[in-house]
Amino acid sequence: MKIKQLLCLIALCLLWLPGKAQQLSVMTLRNGATVYIWEDKSKPDVFGMVAFKVGSVDDPLQYTGLAHYLEHVMFKGTQTIDALDWEKEKPIYDKIIAKYDERAATTDQAKRDAIDLEINELTREAAQYAAGNEFSQLVDHMGGKGLNASTGFDQTEYHNSFPPSQLEKWLEIYSERLIDPVFRGFQTELEAVYEEYNMYNDNRGSRLGEFINEQAFGSHPYGRPIIGLPEHLKNPQLSKLIEFYNTWYGPQNMSIILVGNVDTKTAIPLIREKFERIPRRAEIHREKQPVPQFKGRTEKSAKIFYYPMLALVYNGVPSNDKDEIPLQICCDLLSNSQKTGILDKLQLDGDIMSVGAGQNSMRDAGVIMINAIPSFDANQNRWDSHKSVEKILLTSLQQLQNGEFDETMLNSIKQNMIREYELQLESNETKAYILASLFNTGTDPSEILNYSDRVNAVTLDEVKATAKKYFTDNYLALNIQEAKNLDSKGKKLKKPAYKPIETKKGEMSEYAKWVESIPVTLPEVKYCDFNSIQQKRINTRSKLFYNFNPENDVFTMTLKYGVGTHRMPKLEYAVALMNNAGMLPDIEPLAIKRAMGELNVNCTYAVDDNYMYVMMNGYEKDLVKACQLLSKQILFPKLDDKQLQSLIGSAFGSRQMESSDISTLESALTSYVLYKDSSDYLQRIPTRDLLDLSITDLTTQFQAATNYECEIYYTGTAPFDEVYDVLSKNLPLKAQEMPSTSPELRPREQYSENTIFFLPNSKATQSKIYFFIEGKPFDVKDDISIEAFSDYFGGGFGSLVMDEIREKRAMAYSAYGVIATPSVAGRNTMFQGFVGTQGDKTIDAIDIYMNLLTNMPSMPEHFDVVKTNIKESILSAKPGFRSASAVYEAWKRMGYTQDPAIDKMKKIETLKFDDIINFYNENIKGKPIVIAIVGNPKDFDTKALEKYGKVVKVSESKLFSESGF
Repeated sequence: MKIKQLLCLIALCLLWLPGKAQQLSVMTLRNGATVYIWEDKSKPDVFGMVAFKVGSVDDPLQYTGLAHYLEHVMFKGTQTIDALDWEKEKPIYDKIIAKYDERAATTDQAKRDAIDLEINELTREAAQYAAGNEFSQLVDHMGGKGLNASTGFDQTEYHNSFPPSQLEKWLEIYSERLIDPVFRGFQTELEAVYEEYNMYNDNRGSRLGEFINEQAFGSHPYGRPIIGLPEHLKNPQLSKLIEFYNTWYGPQNMSIILVGNVDTKTAIPLIREKFERIPRRAEIHREKQPVPQFKGRTEKSAKIFYYPMLALVYNGVPSNDKDEIPLQICCDLLSNSQKTGILDKLQLDGDIMSVGAGQNSMRDAGVIMINAIPSFDANQNRWDSHKSVEKILLTSLQQLQNGEFDETMLNSIKQNMIREYELQLESNETKAYILASLFNTGTDPSEILNYSDRVNAVTLDEVKATAKKYFTDNYLALNIQEAKNLDSKGKKLKKPAYKPIETKKGEMSEYAKWVESIPVTLPEVKYCDFNSIQQKRINTRSKLFYNFNPENDVFTMTLKYGVGTHRMPKLEYAVALMNNAGMLPDIEPLAIKRAMGELNVNCTYAVDDNYMYVMMNGYEKDLVKACQLLSKQILFPKLDDKQLQSLIGSAFGSRQMESSDISTLESALTSYVLYKDSSDYLQRIPTRDLLDLSITDLTTQFQAATNYECEIYYTGTAPFDEVYDVLSKNLPLKAQEMPSTSPELRPREQYSENTIFFLPNSKATQSKIYFFIEGKPFDVKDDISIEAFSDYFGGGFGSLVMDEIREKRAMAYSAYGVIATPSVAGRNTMFQGFVGTQGDKTIDAIDIYMNLLTNMPSMPEHFDVVKTNIKESILSAKPGFRSASAVYEAWKRMGYTQDPAIDKMKKIETLKFDDIINFYNENIKGKPIVIAIVGNPKDFDTKALEKYGKVVKVSESKLFSESGF
């Protein structure tokens, strides 16, 4: 055994990857941990991840949710992290563990409630020996961003990005957290997890996903919700959680992943030093559970979604199975991002409102799903039947099974897959998740290198055989019906009478002091150079912005026309039709899509309040032909009336469901609060007027938008002059373009007193609470003060909002409070805050948040973390090469004449804690506060809202111009 371990230690695999200065190193440590280092010096930062081959599939049958619970408490420290006096804390911690066992042993609710209060007192006592939230503060102090974790069916990941100079500190704390972890504050974290459960419970998409998994996987653990079953969430045992950790979190089950600006030679000895401290555990032997195989046609129904939907589910393959790529090609032949598939034609022809095909592959099994939303007849006010939709889908699937596609179409699909894969590999985070998946399934990392070869190797005959093998008569038909309201799943928990958990704020563990003393050599600062973007005017006002692509051969181009729905409301529908447009006089949409596909180009249209976009990506060898084809479609679009009727039906259907969708109600309420009669939901085209939309009118609207000046953002490898020549000659850019007035920011409603807008919703599990305070005109001189206040008040895990709302009291799973800046200099900033909490905690949550806003606590001991975090973040936060030109132009509109980091680095050196206090006093304290609430009036005393200010009860009819006929 020792010999094998030593051989593993020296096994280092180097793989050279596409792109300049990239290599992937793979090695195994003495204790069995796997290490992946994907070196890419073109990136400004490093994305670090520690992933474990364990997920909800490994939850004990009677204790579902343990994997997810564990993910939460892995942020609570160890016998060193957060520990001010572990010797005194440990006996109390042991009592807490025993109390949870005692609680689980009784079914008497009164006794359980009494034990809960005892645990609360013990937790408060133990907190006197803990610093509190120290792990996240250590990450903040090193300039870490995006600290988070996630639990899936098969794996759990912990991750964040950080500056390259902080590598040793990151490796130190991420390894230390795995040595003798202490699951402090378990009681409050249980409440936070239940708030997360409530959040998903109010979300129809989450409920739909759970229903599909339950029906597709049956009794297999994939059929359970990842978060756990409600009856188990209400009956936790800390001892079971510790047992779960000791079983699954051994190094043999772990991968350490570093992607980005990391030096492999420097990293390897540090990784060995830090992570080989973790002792090897007993080997894990999984019992692979059988997955149900469909026999014949099985039908299930549920009233659960916003609108009707049909899903046909087939047995698929596990992750990285030999058939996974051929099967993905089959799915893409049905439906793909280029809209060239067999099923896509149904949508292009207006026979179905929406359709898609894809596979979901996990470690043990996978499923293939075809989903379709029926067409809605606005005149008849009815949806097409599921039966008719299923008949259409099965007919199309028969075309795939019969091989009714040619080599040209197959090659187009394969090249599209390869191009999309190359674009994904530009992201540090995506690459880390790919590596975690490879580790999870035991796949050779060389699969990353030969992906294009494996795709290209799939033959026409192999695809036909795969289609016949998997798309059989054995499938599950899920008839999803619209539900006006969702029933609450699981009994609500009564708000517990827990006292806040107060840790020793301002104190640091000896370990944290040592970590912060680790010397760091700051690299030479490399600022963004606005002049690196080549630009040149085309015609009167339009302009080309060019940036070189250093990574691959994929070009991206965005045409950004200077008008949007603010001035031309009908553009919303015109642009939607353009995504399915043909070409005059008689070229059908599918022919255009497939012509684009043969050029290996993807093209989409989009619009927002201020701009209309045409976005294209592909390979430059066919740039001229792609631009010529695009130009013809823009100049001579053939919009289809059947598609228009489907689009109108979609709008009718979605508007009818607005009152039953909590997220839409939140959006409509906050838009009304901020803009009153100028709210998007009140300014939109009235429902009755949708029936009057015509192809002629929408075609005119679209072409009128192309008369405006255009910003063209291009990233590629061809020389600038060559690109300019191609685009200036082959794009339909009109001379004497109309000047743009975008971005046009709507004036916000002004309030002179505290005002609370309450929208009652009797089906809401959670209360969604928003806070707004109007700010002052933005000036770049204030940027560091804005960032510092936001970071301190409510911008991260270590902020006041998270500490008071979640860490101490578990009032919410999600909470924040930051200063939002406008996109144009001189326009007002605005404070935006949020809390999502169980209905009976509403008043308490508002009380706490309002106390923070009206009398912000002064914690100067946290200032150093805020300052260091901002400083380190400035150095590593740079736009990617594809977004650089657009980001630079956005910075200019805000008033910057050079990289904002240049002046920010000077300002941060002189920043003092008093600057945060002064910003608060000048911009927050004493200002009118506006609160918007969507919640169930049965869950809390609505009269209590009056203590915060003037209360305005809002009806749904006030928020929408119309919600149907």
